[in-house]
Amino acid sequence: MSPDGRLAPAVRRALEPKGASCYRHCQEPVSTLRPRSALPGTWWVLACPSGVVSVTLYAESGERDPTARVAETLRGWSSPPALVLRKDLRRATRHGPELGREVERSGTPARGPVPVSAVYWRRYPFKGRDGKERRLLVCARRAHPHPVFFTGVPGEGSAACPVCARRSSA
Repeated sequence: MSPDGRLAPAVRRALEPKGASCYRHCQEPVSTLRPRSALPGTWWVLACPSGVVSVTLYAESGERDPTARVAETLRGWSSPPALVLRKDLRRATRHGPELGREVERSGTPARGPVPVSAVYWRRYPFKGRDGKERRLLVCARRAHPHPVFFTGVPGEGSAACPVCARRSSA
């Protein structure tokens, strides 16, 4: 693992979500988006075919807490930025044994591998003023430089990406 926060390939493989299904929505298999940012670590966004986000994960090597920087990045990717609440971000530290034998072997014999700091963002469904349940959605069209997070009712017109809507009306 790198001292600058970048994850070694073996660590990325160990953390890569495998075989996940949409959480509390449709139970369809999720796709994994891998957005890039100025942060040194790796991002994973798990979303179902409807665009409903199950979880967003950021991980970097080292013990420092990246939560504030992750929140700032997510706010820049969200419309509106207020979607990202501190209470929805969870930090975890992962160590060699949790990441598997390949990662555990990669550490120095005296110290073992550098721990991994991970931040999970899960925005739970909530009821809108109209009484309908809203969920966190993501638009990852190639026209965007990064994913766009927003809320809406899956399957309804309100589930349209606000950035794409602005572009088409301009």
